[in-house]
Amino acid sequence: MDRAARSGDARTMPRTHVTNGLLRTASAAAHLRLFVLAGIVTVLATRAFLAATGYPKLGGGAGTSRLHISHMLWGGLLMLAGLLVMLVFTGVASRQRGALVGGVGFGLFIDEVGKQVADVGYFYRPAAGIIYLTFAALTGLVWWVARRTRTDRERAPGALGSAAAADIALHGVLCGLTPRERQEALRRLRGTGAPAGEVEAALAALIEAVPDAPAPRPGPHHEAVRRARAWLGTRVSGRRELVRIAAWGTTLQAALLLVAVAVDGLTGALAHETEWTSIAGALACSLASLVLALRGTALLGRDQDSALRTLRAALLVDLLLGQAFKFTLNQFSAVTDWLISLALLYVLTAQAACRDTAAPTARRRSGDGPPSRSPKSDRTPTPAAAQPRGGRTPHPTA
Repeated sequence: MDRAARSGDARTMPRTHVTNGLLRTASAAAHLRLFVLAGIVTVLATRAFLAATGYPKLGGGAGTSRLHISHMLWGGLLMLAGLLVMLVFTGVASRQRGALVGGVGFGLFIDEVGKQVADVGYFYRPAAGIIYLTFAALTGLVWWVARRTRTDRERAPGALGSAAAADIALHGVLCGLTPRERQEALRRLRGTGAPAGEVEAALAALIEAVPDAPAPRPGPHHEAVRRARAWLGTRVSGRRELVRIAAWGTTLQAALLLVAVAVDGLTGALAHETEWTSIAGALACSLASLVLALRGTALLGRDQDSALRTLRAALLVDLLLGQAFKFTLNQFSAVTDWLISLALLYVLTAQAACRDTAAPTARRRSGDGPPSRSPKSDRTPTPAAAQPRGGRTPHPTA
């Protein structure tokens, strides 16, 4: 059958709410995350370097000279370089390098936002809050992209799995595939359990046919990071005492700001303060976080799932809104408080994930799940949820 006869075939892919003419790459959330992380590290490193060196002028602008090459320009050049890398080259590696270079450039660019919004210049106090809100919005974008990717995979698993496998195969045509990359491409292609069509068969043949690439040797820092993550996971997951510590830490963190502002007001330390909007915003967010934290702490003994959700909500109020006001008031010395909030959120999220993983097992043991099999039926096929990923889904029994 020629192409013209097949053009009206039912297999023609329409523009649905999933594709819409634009398809997100399988690694979109990971590359956005790298972009945001590179930007945050760049801002913090730039501020620390300038504070340590007395804010020198890049370009020789000393004394009465007006020459000053703003690092916003260097940031724009790096963002251009990252964009060119992704436009000129293809494959996952180019997007990864473009995200890294572009993230560094964006960090240098957004660091000088104070010069663009106020006459005060670089030391405009709300600039720190603007920078924080920018990266908070980008973090929300990363979360949204990751969530939409999972949702789209559920709505159109075959099409998106084939597209992700084709993306990996394209990289393999140019540079070869490592055993891990080849296995990942085949998993995405066959992991949906849908019957294979012509496109899937052709992609599988292409993935098998591309040359092998030597697996990169993991550097010492990769092994150190892997061990640190494994150690942290074993120390955090499943430990109930850490939940109470995180609950009281969240409560104390919200209460401390209220107490500090009250003390400063009584001692007259706020007499020359000009950022009253930021003070009011920080107080409102801290009060909301305190109410949620007290509610979550009270629920720990009765309903731990609700307690974890409420405590995480208290921290999200602080991280998404309250920290912007804190950065405006305390500038980048608020980084310590921000890191504490992130650590508390990590502990609570790890505990919630551990409970979600253990919930199906607990239901089966309590008899709420599917009926247990007799010893004679141990050889019958296991449910699809218990099979390894990529396994063939058995037909439902009568």
